[in-house]
Amino acid sequence: MTKLSSPIHRTNKVVLPSPFQLTKVTGLLQEQNVDTVSLHDILGDPLIKQAWIFNFCFDVNWTMQHFDPDMRQLVDVKIVHGSWRKEDGNRLAIKEHLQNWKNVQEIQAYMPDAFGTHHSKMIILFKYDDTAQVIIHTANMLEKDWEHMTQAVWRSPLLPLQRTPEDKEKLRSSLVGSGARFKHDLSRYIRAYGSKLKTLVEQLSKYDFNQVRGALIASVPSYQKSCDSLEEAWGHLALRNALAAVNSKKSTGSAENPHLVSQVSSIATLPASWLDETIYKAANLSTASSRMLERSPLSTSIVYPTPSDLRNALTGYATGGSIHTKVQSAAQQKQVSLLRPQLHRWQGHQSNIATHAGRHLVPPHIKTYICFSAKPTSTSPAPDINWALVTSANLSTQAWGTVARLPKGVKDLGQAVVHIQSFEIGVLVWPELFSDTGVDCESSKTRMVPMFGKDMPEAFQTLSTDSEETVIGMRMPYDLPLTPYDPDEMPWSPSATYTEPDRLGRTWD
Repeated sequence: MTKLSSPIHRTNKVVLPSPFQLTKVTGLLQEQNVDTVSLHDILGDPLIKQAWIFNFCFDVNWTMQHFDPDMRQLVDVKIVHGSWRKEDGNRLAIKEHLQNWKNVQEIQAYMPDAFGTHHSKMIILFKYDDTAQVIIHTANMLEKDWEHMTQAVWRSPLLPLQRTPEDKEKLRSSLVGSGARFKHDLSRYIRAYGSKLKTLVEQLSKYDFNQVRGALIASVPSYQKSCDSLEEAWGHLALRNALAAVNSKKSTGSAENPHLVSQVSSIATLPASWLDETIYKAANLSTASSRMLERSPLSTSIVYPTPSDLRNALTGYATGGSIHTKVQSAAQQKQVSLLRPQLHRWQGHQSNIATHAGRHLVPPHIKTYICFSAKPTSTSPAPDINWALVTSANLSTQAWGTVARLPKGVKDLGQAVVHIQSFEIGVLVWPELFSDTGVDCESSKTRMVPMFGKDMPEAFQTLSTDSEETVIGMRMPYDLPLTPYDPDEMPWSPSATYTEPDRLGRTWD
């Protein structure tokens, strides 16, 4: 079982570690790698019988070295990727490496759109002890991603075999955030790949997901209507509907001034209203109470590195090719100007050691969307967290979908269409999921708190000594409060030229 299955009880308190872990980084001090996870921690179990590995980029030879040495030539490995072009370097490398591994099979996902990518990052393991495990993370299967960039990992508990046959309709109608609903959404996501992954759906149907807490938020290449139900939605519609369900379970509470931080490793050139009509619209549903409470509008920030962040990183500019935005054209520069009030650096000022994440020198490939109960400030740098999403999805229309648009001649707003081009996957969590009384609990004494340098909250982070309370940690990848861009700072762009040497003495051209 993962650590989430073992809460710590302190008198009338229940304290739970972060549902997400950061990855172990080469070059950091030991105390900066506390509670982190490596790829070997995930793949090194000698009980692994079969592994399905979904990703964008692969170094197969390197990946296979992380399996147990006695089993790496025996474990049945399925590589799922979307590199369909014959000249694609990732595809050619996979085919070359497969010659060394008779036990590894590649499965190419059908990509109907030339501008879409198979960007999902997931591992599904089946073990000889009749358990299974689902791992959703943010790293490509490359050494630089796992060793030299900040990444996140979500691991399900070990899933036992089911004792009774599953009721598919019951799964479909289960509460958002429950294990049954997670199983339904994961199976629906895998079915989107078609017949190539039929056996995986059948295998997963045999396992019990009851101990899972979290909502699966995924995207698949598709056209969908904005009236689609929660059971059928993808992309920003899936997030919107899930957050509406989350909000419906919250108690009345007091008025809030919620603040959304979108921390990504890529920002596409976006239509002007796209953020407001997709991600921010979805997030606002998590703050608009069904009980008509008076709440302030959602405020927002975006965390994305500057050239200085990369220049000062442990690896210098070397990992900058994995962090993308464009700042060359007039349209791109206009976007930067419009986003500037929201833009914040990856490297914080580090003035408050207590809220220092310890990752300022490790460039981000992680993607997180975290809604705080209030904007982090110097006087209140670490407010409680309303919900948190770790995902493969950056800020792009390909990942989340376009703004809903009515087809020509159609007036029914419910028929507006959203177009998604890529495969993406992530996990959404919120405090009430982890209450002892279940996912539909309306307790006001369940909190999620930012954690810095470790996963487990401390006793001082509880509200008082005499109240019953469940406190869940949320491991932060960045420092709080956030550090805004200087007026003359620009986002990092791998297509730009940087002549000032990085900490390793290298320039970028």
